[in-house]
Amino acid sequence: MTLLTKTQPNKLIYKVTENMTRMSKSISTKEEALAFIEQYDHFLFDCDGVIWLDTVAIPGVVKFIEWLQERGKTMAFVTNNSSKSRNSYVKKFKELGFKDIVKSAIYPTCYSAALVLKEQLNVKQGSKVWVLGDIGIEEELKETGYIPVGGTDKNLDGGWDPNSPYLEVDPSVRAVVVGSTKELNYMRTAVAVQYLLAENKSLPFIGANIDRTYPGPRGMILPAGGSLVNLMSYTCQRDFINVGKPSTLLLDTILEDQNFDRKKTLMVGDTLYTDIKFGNDGKLGGHNGGSLLVLSGGSKLEDLDNIEDDSTRPKYYIESLGHLLELLE
Repeated sequence: MTLLTKTQPNKLIYKVTENMTRMSKSISTKEEALAFIEQYDHFLFDCDGVIWLDTVAIPGVVKFIEWLQERGKTMAFVTNNSSKSRNSYVKKFKELGFKDIVKSAIYPTCYSAALVLKEQLNVKQGSKVWVLGDIGIEEELKETGYIPVGGTDKNLDGGWDPNSPYLEVDPSVRAVVVGSTKELNYMRTAVAVQYLLAENKSLPFIGANIDRTYPGPRGMILPAGGSLVNLMSYTCQRDFINVGKPSTLLLDTILEDQNFDRKKTLMVGDTLYTDIKFGNDGKLGGHNGGSLLVLSGGSKLEDLDNIEDDSTRPKYYIESLGHLLELLE
């Protein structure tokens, strides 16, 4: 790819692009779509950019999910968005017209953060957890037996106050969870820094999202929780525990919970370095491959030409799940 000559640059560039894109398979005919679906019994779906854009379902997706359900396919939804709890997602699915989407099949990272605190880090239930994030994290922590502090506390909405009592570290706080929030301000980040530096940086630091951006309404690209998690990591010179995609620990938990056969499971997403890597690293789909990129969210066709890490290369790609349904019918 580096040996471009001055005499035929366009021809060589075209050849490189064609060869790289060809490594992922496009689904473009009814025969291809039917053969593709037949390979899988279980489906894992990202949400933002795959199922919906903000508060609007992507065209055709509701019918596609119904099509799978009618044929006995099983599914779960796994999102790096920590701003909403499982209860909130159940409500959103219903409001958008989806049927029979149950709480136990939804895995937002606010839920996985709570599970990791309890089952992997053995943080004692009843402990306080400092939250730099939205209400979804607070709700899942409460449901798991923890006491969230910070988060959506209105006392943190004001301007910077160096005399605020919140800046004094509470020794009963035993962990820090950072995720997506639209209520970011200097006061909240400053308090989070105090806890991330406390006790010689020993409090567990959970990052509920590594996504840099996510697809918003009207074609907008918006900052995601990963930008905040990495800000805290950079500021405090600390690594964090990633509880979202592409964590294989999260995938193994979902497969066990749902009793999904790894070799018959497909991951569907719109982000290469989280969704697609999640499916590829987890060796979903067996020899058929287990990752489908939809182009209805953050990734576009030209992104396939710039992949440097093969673990982020999808086995298949298609315009959207609505388009896949059109082919199937």
